[in-house]
Amino acid sequence: MAGDTRAGPGGLAAVVAREWRRLRADLWDLGMLSWIPLLLCGLTWWIFSAGVARDLPIVVIDRDGSSLSRSLMRMLDESPGIRVAAQVATEGEAQRLLREREAFGIVLIPSGLQRELGNGRSASVQWFYNGQFSAHVGGLSRDVRTVVATLSAGAELTGREKRGASVKQATVAYEPIRIRLVTLFNENANYESFLALAVIPSLLQAFVALAAITAIGRELKAGTVPQWLAAAGGRWGPALAGKLAIPAAAFAVQALLYLVFFTAVRGWAIEGSAGMVVAGLALLIAAYLGLGTLMIAATLNLRLALSVAAFVTAPAFAFSGQGFPLVAMPAAARAWAEALPLTHYLQLQSRHWLAGAPAGYGVNDALVLAGFAGVSLVLGFLLLSRRAEAPAAWGRT
Repeated sequence: MAGDTRAGPGGLAAVVAREWRRLRADLWDLGMLSWIPLLLCGLTWWIFSAGVARDLPIVVIDRDGSSLSRSLMRMLDESPGIRVAAQVATEGEAQRLLREREAFGIVLIPSGLQRELGNGRSASVQWFYNGQFSAHVGGLSRDVRTVVATLSAGAELTGREKRGASVKQATVAYEPIRIRLVTLFNENANYESFLALAVIPSLLQAFVALAAITAIGRELKAGTVPQWLAAAGGRWGPALAGKLAIPAAAFAVQALLYLVFFTAVRGWAIEGSAGMVVAGLALLIAAYLGLGTLMIAATLNLRLALSVAAFVTAPAFAFSGQGFPLVAMPAAARAWAEALPLTHYLQLQSRHWLAGAPAGYGVNDALVLAGFAGVSLVLGFLLLSRRAEAPAAWGRT
């Protein structure tokens, strides 16, 4: 794809200047390279900026009506992740609130709870939750278990002390074996680092592919391929390079803003190799510029190429392994995931940004991304150079 890079007519600079004039005349296409992706990325960050879900509503059915059950309700409501939205009398009323999305779980306190514990017997507090919302109930279940376990431990230790055991003896007798839970890399299970850091590159990859398709597809649709090629001095190398130069620069700037914002502004420092993350982002942009070029070169149809890009990029995050483990996917789904550049970039990013892996851990993913970029750009270039000059390829919607 080497070509003439002179600043005068008939080279790369002439194609870039021509493309810039076209973009200035089409504010929608210019917006797709600038404020539209920035706006969507900013909205994505804002959605997850709270980091940790707080005050998720639950309902309580208190059949005991004791001081202990009231203490339990108070502890639940004081837990940061929980808000006791209502206390109801029946399970039917509680389920109605769940169906109306007024609550996501039900805590049922059985009658005789305080009496049973006072007599040294066990009792069960039941927790019902809406399994449709795993992200909601994951945090709620953890907080409910913590509150109930804290209350249970307090009651047990108090009972043992009343029977003559010292505080230390009571503690050891109650919990002879302890488990120490240590969270690595994202201590507070913060959704900003878990989702925002991954979703924003997922948005960018779609815009990058669309930019490449649109830039080339407009020429095919309008039948202006001869003028485009003439600006490049009849050479397909500078013609294609000039077309992709502005999208490459625009998204490189946005990738840099992404890095600066999350590291310097939000404080999510890159614990591992910053160079590998930067290289991964650059290769991700190159890979999707190549895929976009290949899509439009293979179809020679702007509408069809955009449809193919939507099919490939829109569900890419779902297959990336961030929401569901890659190792647990069926073989066909995992093969599709591995065929997407986004999967390899997010694997690289997750290793280096928060997990602190050394540079060597991202080499394989970087090589795969480079392979995607190189192969797709070469194939796209070959198809365009052989097919796009034919008048039969022009004027398609």
